[in-house]
Formats: sequence, C-alpha cells, structure tokens
Amino acid sequence: MSKSLFASAALVFATTASAQTQAPIAPTGEPEAAKVISVVSSIPLAVDLANYALAENAFAPKIVIDYTSLWGGSPNTMTPAELMTAWRGIVPGFDATWHELSDVRARVSGNSATATAAVDGRHWLGAALWRPIGTYEWDLEKRNGQWKVTRMVFKMTREIGERGLVQQAMERAKATAAVAK
Repeated sequence: MSKSLFASAALVFATTASAQTQAPIAPTGEPEAAKVISVVSSIPLAVDLANYALAENAFAPKIVIDYTSLWGGSPNTMTPAELMTAWRGIVPGFDATWHELSDVRARVSGNSATATAAVDGRHWLGAALWRPIGTYEWDLEKRNGQWKVTRMVFKMTREIGERGLVQQAMERAKATAAVAK
C-alpha cells in the first residue's frame, strides 16, 4: 500500500509541476517603459564599474542634476561630460561602491517619460562605509529613437556611516588622477 501511495503522490507532484511549467506567463510592463528602466538602471551600474562612457551615454546634452538633499545648495544644469568629471572626482577614490536600485518604475507618455527607484548607495574605504539611502527620480526624453535623461534627482531619506569618507575619497581620486597624467 505504501508503494501505491508513493506512486500516487509522485504522479500528483509530476502533474502539478508540469502544469506550473506549462502555464503561460502573463506579460508585464510595456517595451518603452522597459527601455526607460534599462537606461536609468545603467547609470549607477556604469559608475560602480567605472564605465563612465556608458553612464554619459544615458544623458541628454544638457541635464538638471539635483543632489540638494545630500549636499545642500541648488540643482545644477550641466553637460554629461561635466557630470562625469564630477563623479570621477569622487567615486574612484573609494575602494568599492555599489548603488543598489530597487522598485524601478517608469511611466511613458509619447516622447517623455519619468522613472523612479529606491537606491541604497554603499561607498567603502577599507572597512569604513558611507551609505546614503533614498530615491532617484528621472525625467527622460526620446531623442533620435533613444531615451535620454534630462533631469536626475536624488532624495536622501537616511544616511548611515561616515560622510567624512567622501572628502578622503576626493583626495584619493585627485591623487590618482595626478599620477595617471
């Protein structure tokens, strides 16, 4: 009797597993929103990998960058090259960075789009960690068939660790750049 019980259980499991793998997967999202999400998601990954050309390619010729919740001041309008110069003046000075995005969402309306994501930015010098946490907001325009970021806003909701690591990273990045010349 236990053999037939085992055989019955195995048959039920196999049938259920087969039905689950055969069931159609419902579509989620739409292609243009997926393209927008890919563009905005590429930026922090590119910076973490020091692929500034990839990061620069995500931006329109003029962009509004707003890090006022982190650094104070007011938003800046700049070129992608100017933004990459600013990032190169900090990020390479850390031993490692990881900007983890989650809950990335996009809304598309014709040739305009907005996107949002939660971000947890980790920046290490040795074992010391600086970790600004918050959200990103992006505005994008479709130009020549490509989505380009025209505005990027970071809104910090929490900060963990040592902000003073930023100054140390800037000094290290400057020293590294001087040696490379």
